[in-house]
Amino acid sequence: MKSNISLLRRLGAIIYDIFLVLSLAFFIIGIIIIIFFEKQAQTNIFIFFIYLLTNYFYFTWSWVKGGQTLGMKTWKFHIQRNNGERITHKQAFIRFILSIVCVLSLGIGFVYQLFNNDNLALNDKFSNTLLIKN
Repeated sequence: MKSNISLLRRLGAIIYDIFLVLSLAFFIIGIIIIIFFEKQAQTNIFIFFIYLLTNYFYFTWSWVKGGQTLGMKTWKFHIQRNNGERITHKQAFIRFILSIVCVLSLGIGFVYQLFNNDNLALNDKFSNTLLIKN
């Protein structure tokens, strides 16, 4: 099956979701620090770990339970398996890890979509998922 979502629409949703998850992560980090630590107890590793967990649960829960993040909902598309069903937790995990790789490779994993016959980014291809307009 072929995805009908453009790279521009995908990037719009990613940017939207990054702002949402950053806000959520900073809120969670603030609460944790206020409740459990003094200001001297903050470490970059701790903050990074909380941020990574927040990202993981935001994206994977949204993909598995609702088929879309808030950014995807705004840009009017959803994620599904190649057979049209909702994605599994395993697919969401693979997709999340590969999405990080795509971002860290300066977007090459997403640009791959422009050269793929099925209009899939690398994270779509290897997680057997695709993005479809609502």
